[in-house]
Amino acid sequence: MAKDLEVSDEMRKKIAEANADAIKREGLNPDAVEPWEDGYRTAERDDAFEWWYFDAQFDDGSTCVITYNTKTNIKPSGPLEPSILFIARSAEGERKSSFWKGEPGDLTASADACDVRIGPSWVKGNLENYQLHAEADELVADLRIKRVAPSWRPGAAVTYLDPGKKKFFAWVVPVPYGTVEGELEVAGSRRPVKGTVYHDHNWGNFMLAQMLDHWYWGRAHVGDFSIIFSQLTSAGIFGLGAVKMHVFFLAKGEEILTDDGLPLHLVTADFIKGPGDRAYPTRLDLTWEAEEGSVRMAIRNPKLLEAIDGLGDTPARQPPLMHLITSPYYYDFEADLELDVDLKGVKAHEQGRVIYEQMLFHKKASGD
Repeated sequence: MAKDLEVSDEMRKKIAEANADAIKREGLNPDAVEPWEDGYRTAERDDAFEWWYFDAQFDDGSTCVITYNTKTNIKPSGPLEPSILFIARSAEGERKSSFWKGEPGDLTASADACDVRIGPSWVKGNLENYQLHAEADELVADLRIKRVAPSWRPGAAVTYLDPGKKKFFAWVVPVPYGTVEGELEVAGSRRPVKGTVYHDHNWGNFMLAQMLDHWYWGRAHVGDFSIIFSQLTSAGIFGLGAVKMHVFFLAKGEEILTDDGLPLHLVTADFIKGPGDRAYPTRLDLTWEAEEGSVRMAIRNPKLLEAIDGLGDTPARQPPLMHLITSPYYYDFEADLELDVDLKGVKAHEQGRVIYEQMLFHKKASGD
């Protein structure tokens, strides 16, 4: 059974010192995310993957997800395989998905800011504003994004998951919440769209299943609050066994109220069987408590939007054998959210919607 990472005052102090050292070592501004952090971070490495992820919810009830990938995270030491994953869902729930994969020469990107081109698709931005064009088979998007909530990174962005600090996974969130408008084309039918958007950027150099058992990750914007949360459960690192590690971001308007994940606690309950013979909870309760105050989130009535077999794109002859080693499965949900905030003089009760995912890397992953 996985356990929460127990953090004493002394350990908290050491974590803060280590985080400050890491920010200095990575050359980061401790007070703000800078445009170069959304640039090409693995250009000088041949052992790492990287992606830029955009997730939009439009006012008409439709959605689209676009990911610009340098290569698959299953083979971080393999050659560049630039690709575009494009998923569009209508308000009625009809799903269209396309995957465009090119050659190494189809990728160009800047290390100074987000300026990525993969074949006919591209994205450019400076944290505050983005423009993107994406096309894959019958799906085309031309979108303009404006950031509303402040750009953010958890700690020094990079998390090392081995004692020698060689295996890492990194995460920066240039747009925790923003507005989007433009045009979306599905099967030759083009229409204007307008709504809200989330954008993050990840890079790393190891197969995630080697270090992680499962994770929950979610985001929401309710009232004037923008929220990001995650719980990563390790497969056993640093000799500690399976440990739950938390990330939490809460902003009110343009002010970050907290990004301290240490006090976060997640309880999951009422599991039911889902696709792929896996299980997921129908009740999630998140509690954040510290001297400064408390935050509580109750997630209920999840609607399963996506269920993906992580080995589904491997050659047909391989999955039965591969599933004996690892069995990655991904669930994506939309659910009801009830939020209570009593923190730093801010008191509020809000209700809205939350988008969250459950990633299971191994067949026996409990998902707790």
